[in-house]
Amino acid sequence: MTEAHVLIIGGGAAGLSCAITLASACTKPWFGDRRIILLDDGRSDLDKALLNNAPGIDTGTLGLDVLKKMRTQFEGFNVGTIIDAHVTQLQADPWRAMCDDQRTFTGVHLVLATGYKHQDIAGLPVEPIPHHPDGKSGRISLPHDGLWQIAPQAHVAGLLAGGSSQFAIAAGIGAQVAVELLCEWAGKRTHIHDTP
Repeated sequence: MTEAHVLIIGGGAAGLSCAITLASACTKPWFGDRRIILLDDGRSDLDKALLNNAPGIDTGTLGLDVLKKMRTQFEGFNVGTIIDAHVTQLQADPWRAMCDDQRTFTGVHLVLATGYKHQDIAGLPVEPIPHHPDGKSGRISLPHDGLWQIAPQAHVAGLLAGGSSQFAIAAGIGAQVAVELLCEWAGKRTHIHDTP
């Protein structure tokens, strides 16, 4: 069993944005020795995208290239790991993710960022509902408290949180989830900005 302070399931725009934002706080004294594990089964829709309207990303950039850059950026902070894994079941207290190959990962905090098409994880802390912004059948979201929390120590990000499939929106919700966790760790409202 592999343990982390934050366990993120889903390596698309939202999951990686959450991971990067969390990891970028690693020099803060209140960050401590926290570790982040991101479990990714390679099923992000971003790997099939061609981005023409994502802020700060050159028009015509392949989503697959963006994913590679985001993965490298996260791993560069040296406080987290990306593991290729397909999660099939969750248990709470502490959060435990069981994979189809019998590996198990645990975390104090859980962030679900699997997208709105994947309904194959047993033990979700809340019942899925239809993904209303999309309007297509078979797409789900998880109800949350308005700050993306779905259960104690569990959050939802990106499309699974009801967000649009726009890259900036999915990534933004992932970053906001990270900010909520950072505020908890810092003991006050905070955010991470780089300054010269």
